Amino acid sequence: MGARHADRLWMIAGAVVIVVMAVVAWFLLISPQYAEAGDLRSQTDTARSQASQLRKRIVALQKDKANLAKLKATLSTYQDALPSDSGVPAFLRQLQAAGVDIGVSVSGITVGAPADSTATSGVKELPIQLTVTGTAAELNSFLDQLQGGGQKRAVLITTATWSSTQSEDSTDGTESAPQQSVDLQLKAFVAPPVGADAPTVTTD
Repeated sequence: MGARHADRLWMIAGAVVIVVMAVVAWFLLISPQYAEAGDLRSQTDTARSQASQLRKRIVALQKDKANLAKLKATLSTYQDALPSDSGVPAFLRQLQAAGVDIGVSVSGITVGAPADSTATSGVKELPIQLTVTGTAAELNSFLDQLQGGGQKRAVLITTATWSSTQSEDSTDGTESAPQQSVDLQLKAFVAPPVGADAPTVTTD
């Protein structure tokens, strides 16, 4: 009887030891392995997501590279329209050349001091006044070119005052088309580098 009781105690103790060992093995060995595996799966998912984003970014960069020449041309156009310095001498030469091409006379050009733009931060406005003389058709062509795509510099005509001038007879005795003048006040825009002083304005 006592021997059987002792055997039962040993069996119970053995079972308890097995359970304890199983619990210890779970917390010390198996559970950390599961946690590590979970971390690895999470890292793998993150790496896959990053790789997918990188592939998309590479495709976008390849498209940009294919359009690099076009993008450079667009940048150059914007820089011509909104230079970092006053660019007045080149602009005045452009106005004179446009006048010669169209057949008008450009005179009385004056350029004022640059002022901060009220519309766009970091942009300066250069006030420019000039007088253009020619026929009505020629003046309209000049204004279209000044405000359209015929010249590179971005300008805004603020006022235009028209007046008639005396017509001159042509050399063959026929009367030429009536001459008119328009006094223009316009603004040319400058985008100096951040932190730079206002651009120095020169006319030559």
